[in-house]
Amino acid sequence: MGGSMLVIFSHATQSQLVMAEEKPWSTTQRSIYLYAVRKRQLGRCGEREDRQMVVTPHRYRSRHRAAAAELHTFDALNMAAVPLRFAAVNAATHSPMRCPPPLALAAAVGRPGVTRSALPSRNARAIASSARVVSRAWQARRTVRCRQAPAIQHSPLTTSPVPSPVPSGKTSHPPKWRAPAEESLNRRPVLVVGAGNIGRRVALVWASNSRPVTIYDISPDALHSATEYITDNLGAYCATRNTHPGRVCTTTDLKTATTTSGHPEYTAAGTIPPLEHTKAPWLAVECLPESLPLKASVLALLERSLPADCLLASNSSSLTTAEMAVEGALSHPYRLLNTHYFIPPRNRMVELMSSGATTGAAFSFLASQMRRVGLVPVVVPREIQSQGFVFNRIWAACKRETLAVLAGGVAKPADVDALFRDFFHAEKGPCERMDEIGLDTVARVEQHDLERRPELVSGPALEWLKREYVEKGKLGEKSGDGLFTGEERDALREKNYLRRIAEVEQTAGA
Repeated sequence: MGGSMLVIFSHATQSQLVMAEEKPWSTTQRSIYLYAVRKRQLGRCGEREDRQMVVTPHRYRSRHRAAAAELHTFDALNMAAVPLRFAAVNAATHSPMRCPPPLALAAAVGRPGVTRSALPSRNARAIASSARVVSRAWQARRTVRCRQAPAIQHSPLTTSPVPSPVPSGKTSHPPKWRAPAEESLNRRPVLVVGAGNIGRRVALVWASNSRPVTIYDISPDALHSATEYITDNLGAYCATRNTHPGRVCTTTDLKTATTTSGHPEYTAAGTIPPLEHTKAPWLAVECLPESLPLKASVLALLERSLPADCLLASNSSSLTTAEMAVEGALSHPYRLLNTHYFIPPRNRMVELMSSGATTGAAFSFLASQMRRVGLVPVVVPREIQSQGFVFNRIWAACKRETLAVLAGGVAKPADVDALFRDFFHAEKGPCERMDEIGLDTVARVEQHDLERRPELVSGPALEWLKREYVEKGKLGEKSGDGLFTGEERDALREKNYLRRIAEVEQTAGA
């Protein structure tokens, strides 16, 4: 192209370079033409833009900057501030189309009432002229086939993707999920993410049948509290089921939690032996606070870190995994599902619901594994997305009206629970249940439901709950005081215990 300009352009063909050389164009026109050709290739093939595309002598660079500034000026004046860079311009064809700035400019010039004379300067008019040529060439070559990116396969027990070539003329399909080998489940743990009130209980249940479990949390204090809870309760729970406890490990290191058994044995050189990576988790259950961005980001991180045959489950009580898959841009939603535990180990029912793309084999496999540890799965049909699943839709109405009664001063928590226990012969009423769940969790769920369904009109009761309890640190069992004080809750437990003893004695006497 001569000494005036050096073009570094690896993807331009020889004919394109010759065309740019033979045309009676200015330096700016040539660079714009090659820039357009490259942008067309980038837009269709999805490749990354080269960091350095056009290198010019210093005296030409200011001219390019001036031309670019004039393009933006023209854009603001005559195109109603539609961005030129990668703009979807429908000025000429009224159809969305990704095209480089020169094409956008050519389309704009072709609009009624916009002529070359309307352009800010001679430089911009020259660019528009070259853009017309590029536009015709680009339209003629729109049918050019782009090479297909290679598909990605994952080894069942490795986390790094392995490129696999796709045969010519064939399209790639999402990989099929395969259940882990039965014999591997005795050495591969269940990973519980979150050592809070529910996470530690989920871990206890999964560890009750000689199964290994790993609990991951960024808080050492939470892990210490979870360890104390499991130490105090795992043996008693196994005794009631005549089973043996499995090993429970805790860690604050995500790599250890997702790629090993949770307690790797290091070599003399301080490295993890390759065999240890065959003991990575087969199921990961997140038990985090009810926050869609938090859950989605953690699930996306787990998806990249865990083996390809590891199921991903969310214990959310109000958010669906379909929402999380979209929010976190998950690549493999076919192995993602909701597993809504209640308050294990006392409540053993678990609701399973699809992410909208969950493979059918995951439900039958996971349900069978749950039954082995004493859980009772209830599966929502795969084609149905139910906000609140099954029980929570019923419980939400009871909870909402209970809060409205309390906020309005109609009754006290003790009165509400006494009426509930007497009518349903229940062990606990709704106020004691909310204390058990955590009032902060109740508030987050109510806020989420209110955002999705404004017609519920539960705002005043929610604000009362936040103001009188959550903001004052009265969260229920986890903090001591809640709708009931700690002393009132202890008295209720004692009363329930004595009532059960009396019922047993009456039955035996009969």
